[in-house]
Amino acid sequence: MILKSFRIQKYRSIQDSGEVELEGNLTCVVGKNQSGKTALLRALHKFNPHKSDPYDMRKDWPRGERRTRNPKQVVCRVTFNLSSEEHGELSALTSQQVTTITVQITKDYEGTFEVDFPEQPGLFPSRLHPNKADELCQKHLQLPAPETGEQFRATAAQCTEGVRQVVREGRYSELDGLVTDHNNQLRAAFTSGNPQPQHQHENSFCATYQQAVSNIRSQAQQLPTMQREAHEYIIKHLPTFIYMDDYQTFRGTTQLDQLEQRIKSKSTTPEDETFLMILKLSGLDLADLIRKGNASDEKTKRERQYDLQDAANTLTNDVAGRWGQNPYGIEFRADAQTFFTEIEEVDKTIGMIPLEEQSKGFQWFFSFDLRFMHDSEGTFEECVLLLDEPGLHLHPGGQEDLLKRLDAYAKKNTLIYTTHLPFLIDLREPARIRIMSEDNQKAATVIRDLGASGPDEKLTLQAALGMRLNQHYLVAQRNLVVEGVDDFWIISELSNLFARSGEVDLEHNVCITAAGGASEVVYMATFMVGQNLDVVALFDSDDEGRLQEARLRTKWLTRYKDRRAATCLLGDLVGVTVDYAVEDLFEERHYLELFEASHAEKLRQKGITTVTPAGSGPLSARLGRACEQAGILFNKGSVAKVLRQELRSMKSVGDLSTHTRAHAEKLLPELNKLFPG
Repeated sequence: MILKSFRIQKYRSIQDSGEVELEGNLTCVVGKNQSGKTALLRALHKFNPHKSDPYDMRKDWPRGERRTRNPKQVVCRVTFNLSSEEHGELSALTSQQVTTITVQITKDYEGTFEVDFPEQPGLFPSRLHPNKADELCQKHLQLPAPETGEQFRATAAQCTEGVRQVVREGRYSELDGLVTDHNNQLRAAFTSGNPQPQHQHENSFCATYQQAVSNIRSQAQQLPTMQREAHEYIIKHLPTFIYMDDYQTFRGTTQLDQLEQRIKSKSTTPEDETFLMILKLSGLDLADLIRKGNASDEKTKRERQYDLQDAANTLTNDVAGRWGQNPYGIEFRADAQTFFTEIEEVDKTIGMIPLEEQSKGFQWFFSFDLRFMHDSEGTFEECVLLLDEPGLHLHPGGQEDLLKRLDAYAKKNTLIYTTHLPFLIDLREPARIRIMSEDNQKAATVIRDLGASGPDEKLTLQAALGMRLNQHYLVAQRNLVVEGVDDFWIISELSNLFARSGEVDLEHNVCITAAGGASEVVYMATFMVGQNLDVVALFDSDDEGRLQEARLRTKWLTRYKDRRAATCLLGDLVGVTVDYAVEDLFEERHYLELFEASHAEKLRQKGITTVTPAGSGPLSARLGRACEQAGILFNKGSVAKVLRQELRSMKSVGDLSTHTRAHAEKLLPELNKLFPG
């Protein structure tokens, strides 16, 4: 199962986090200290921890709300997508065709799990699978003896089929009344003429039949229903959630025999656990090292030294290139029962240095990386990894290396980490970033709108942006800055489609960057201009877009001499005078169809099939207003994803509607003209 979103309620500083949607396997939650980041991860971790860690109402219920404590309160609701294998195995547990790939699981303060399939309600009813019902009936219900009358046998067949139908439908309480009615029917069908042998067989069947139905009723209530089987299957297949906030470092020197004694007395330290994990990753055995360390013959000593060299090479091959500041190699050596870990920096000639003499940041990174290599690729593969403020002690260059490693970890695991460090925010992937914010009651919530973040979080993002730009990350010489990821997706794919068709597309050396709102375009473009880069800032043709475009053009760009930058409004480029956003590149009817498809579940919950855009302004604003009136949360990113896939599947611009093609044919050349040269 792949984690897609989660929601935390009534946990410490979090009243309601809102739905935290994840894109891909790596998500970064940005927030200041005491913003609720730790509470968010702790609550999610307790959903299904590796080691028992239940919700505790005494410690975890929000302060000042003692009278409202409720053990039935749902703390965490998690939404998963099923794998194809899980989809197939669940299909075998129900009598219906399974079309859903989504499952939602909740857990309350009592630790009770509830499983739901929101896209397909009633998929697993509270009754036996028809096959199990038939097997149970087949086991107990016997046909009348051949010596019984023909009419009696026909009536018996009808009665047994009636029992099967009731059991299939789970109406077990009706079986007592049903068997009484069947007994009357069977006796009315006794063979006429009072033939003694036939009546004996028919009486015997009636008695056996009554007992058989009684057995069916008692056993049917003990067998797992389709609902229970599905529930147990889902809970059994839940990924384990692993929370890490205390990253133990390993000094590198250990007394092997003393470690063995601590293992026997069950008094190992976290550092011991790290060392044992390193032995496991290196393919070394503690008992064997101790035995060979006590040997007096030279052959055994040479064997141990060979083992240590081979193990060090094995581990070096695994970690090569992960610490980008200075590549390094690992060497193990031992003197009697003293074990040494030494590091040699590949591009230096200073020789081997004991690990404890390396920088604190390097020691941290080394221990952290090995810990995760062990956890994510070994015992905890395919788990959900939760990192609370990793890399606090690392130099910015080390934080860069850690950020690369997080990408690697996320290939096999879903990974969520919190940070307030600018260098641990990858602005090349804005869809990964979530912001810890405060609602009107000062309770912690999670938002994805970077432009709506608080001043502290915004400062972190701006610092990250400035540092990245200063290092020429994420940008090219020529940069188009757009308001959001929706603009990025749609303009990029339209340009790609025009390129495939041999038409004028966005010039290949232009890098598109999503800012996260009109106000954030101002900040991002300003930083880029300050780095002597060519910048075109594109704003929606709405009130906020016009305001921010004027702000950038008149308040910021005028401060830079010989600036190589331009601002523009989307509507002006396509030749319209009304309010206009990227969604207006598409016909309203078509966009509404995609909205209805991507928001089908939200519409169904409200008992409606569509909404009508309300008021004035760009289509997305009018549709968002109508959704708000209907009590529906409008996610234009969901529609943009579908639009992106449509554009990717098109072979030429001829597949576009007349409206979209005409507007795109104006937009792309006009954008090219705005760049110098």
